[in-house]
Amino acid sequence: MDSQRASLTDVLVIGSGLAGLRAAQAAAAHGARVIGVGKGSGASPGIMGFNVAVNPDDSSESHYQDLLRSGWFINNKKLARILAEDSIAELANLERLGMKFEKKPDGTYDAFLPIGSSHPRLVHYKALTGHKALSLIGKDCRNMGVTVEKRVMITQLLKHRDRVIGAVGIDLHDGTFVSYLAKAVVLTAGGCGAVYPITTYPKDIVGDGYAMAYRAGAELLDMEFLQFEPCCFSYPEALAGDPIPTTMLKEGAVLRNAKGEEFLRKHGARPEILQKDVLARAIATEVAEGRGTMHKGVFYDVTMLPRQTVVVNHNIFYDPALKAGIDLMQEPAEVAPAAHTLMGGVKIDAFCNASLAGLFAAGEVSGGIHGANRIGGASGAETLTFGSRAGKYAALAALRARSFPSAKTAATLIDRARKGLAELTERRGSAGSAAMVSRAVQSVMGEHVGIIKNRKGLVKAAEQLADLEGRLAQLPAKSVKQVKELFQLANMITTGRMLAAASLARTESRGVHYRSDFPARQDKKWLKNVIVKQVDGEMRLETRDCE
Repeated sequence: MDSQRASLTDVLVIGSGLAGLRAAQAAAAHGARVIGVGKGSGASPGIMGFNVAVNPDDSSESHYQDLLRSGWFINNKKLARILAEDSIAELANLERLGMKFEKKPDGTYDAFLPIGSSHPRLVHYKALTGHKALSLIGKDCRNMGVTVEKRVMITQLLKHRDRVIGAVGIDLHDGTFVSYLAKAVVLTAGGCGAVYPITTYPKDIVGDGYAMAYRAGAELLDMEFLQFEPCCFSYPEALAGDPIPTTMLKEGAVLRNAKGEEFLRKHGARPEILQKDVLARAIATEVAEGRGTMHKGVFYDVTMLPRQTVVVNHNIFYDPALKAGIDLMQEPAEVAPAAHTLMGGVKIDAFCNASLAGLFAAGEVSGGIHGANRIGGASGAETLTFGSRAGKYAALAALRARSFPSAKTAATLIDRARKGLAELTERRGSAGSAAMVSRAVQSVMGEHVGIIKNRKGLVKAAEQLADLEGRLAQLPAKSVKQVKELFQLANMITTGRMLAAASLARTESRGVHYRSDFPARQDKKWLKNVIVKQVDGEMRLETRDCE
């Protein structure tokens, strides 16, 4: 930590996936100086498409109602309404930049029917929607003068008098200590899939944004609701966690257990009205009750579908399977649920303000939009819709702000953070490695805070995570790589603790298992949000009525 770099800007965007780039683009468009930082593009390259009500027989009202039904009615209704209505304009913005979504001969969008939707509305560009959107928005950001610093890991939000005024971290290229002062900060570093042993996400998506916001004192909500992608390869190992689209179930594909039995209907699930949470629980139950395959999954059979559907329309899944030795047109795949999208996160209002002044949030790091569950393709649309809003309102707030804190105050805060980081590199811990403890965290989360949870397991998880947190001080941090691993591990544990604590609070108020008749019941005990916040170094939880 001998070298350091300091920057000053109107808006700092933390996270370089689609939500971050869209926020940077919107902030720059509203006249703000913008710096964007991130350690990678996160899960954005894997986005298949955007769930948008654009075809003639669809409507934003229908989209809105689907969001509420899928979320078991604990969504923030204002946020759900914004997603349903404003996502249409976001599609137009991408087309303005050059995105050519697939269309039918009559000019309407060739949209897939995502799980949980009443209409086909997953618009896409071949099988490269996320990649293309990142490229187009990234290019536009550069043209607008946005500074984008890659391979930077933010470790701490800076606060002055309960206002977020910037952030500090390390440059992962050479270990340089970096600091940023900003009049507004947009947090978009979302996702925590790699807190679990099997995930659809890259291995470094471990809850950085949630942990940073929590330590700064922001409120988070709905942390008990992690969506598991229902159908991911459980075999071979090279494909573990890679998804097979559930859209094919509505086209005639079949799920069978090891006995060859179709099992969805006995779990209250019907292919024509599937929800991801119901499907994931059905598969997990079959495996838990001894009817799973050799590799702890079930069989996903698409052999009866037209070759065009599997080989051409879904080549992004078919081709890797074929390379790994499985021809999906000839034999079924073994699939199991994998950790995917977190429904909860930083509590925001309609302008993407967090509970801390100066902090805005968008994308998967924010919570409240989807409630307890989300429809397929909704997270992609969310990154654009709320990234745009967060960038816009952060820019307006920054341009209204009078000035930064005094040079003396800023220097004191930054120096304190720098010394804290420097102390890590002076440590000579030798008790194991961050990778070893990370695997232990994943084991705890997979066993006790998975799809099917109960009070006994959640209490045990909390105890084990606390023990693992105590081992952090014994781990070495002699290199940039080890410092990065240590911070990611700390974020994993903090995020895991929030997931376990929020789930426990939910079990004590009503239970975490959903009832198939719940939407008609409107159970008042269920219609609450669990709020998580750090107060005086301790984790505090409370329940509030849904907004």
